[in-house]
Amino acid sequence: MGMIGIYLAVYNEQIEQIAQGELLMEEMAPDAFGKLDIDKAWQAIHYVLCEEIDNGSPPIGYVVPMLDDQALDFSEFGAFYLNHKQVTEASIAISAISEAGFRERYSLAALVENAIYPVGSDEDEQEFFDYIYANFVEIGLFYSKAATEGKGIIFYIS
Repeated sequence: MGMIGIYLAVYNEQIEQIAQGELLMEEMAPDAFGKLDIDKAWQAIHYVLCEEIDNGSPPIGYVVPMLDDQALDFSEFGAFYLNHKQVTEASIAISAISEAGFRERYSLAALVENAIYPVGSDEDEQEFFDYIYANFVEIGLFYSKAATEGKGIIFYIS
């Protein structure tokens, strides 16, 4: 099964309540929100974009948000939130990265060397690129819709 990255598009008012500790993830019904499953591609996408295992400079660090200062206590691996403004900034940053630009950042050797999940030393370079790029495109569509709808994002690993 593995560690799967999940995004939820949540009303910004709820994001603010979560950020202030007035609402807990456990009190929410995840199935009530727009959802995106990026399978196991989450850490590889983050590393390709940020060259870091977690955190990452905004706005590109918001694409797979693993921000220490916006972490939530949820499930085994925690969750992270972005407010609507951050989602909009990330959406703009994503739209500026073409497939060629993503490919320039991509190095299977660097992913393997840094033990980035779920990469193994036997990965096919093109197949893995196609896998993470397809998920990156889906993230871009999800963020664009959330930004248009005035929503924030919660990202967690299941």
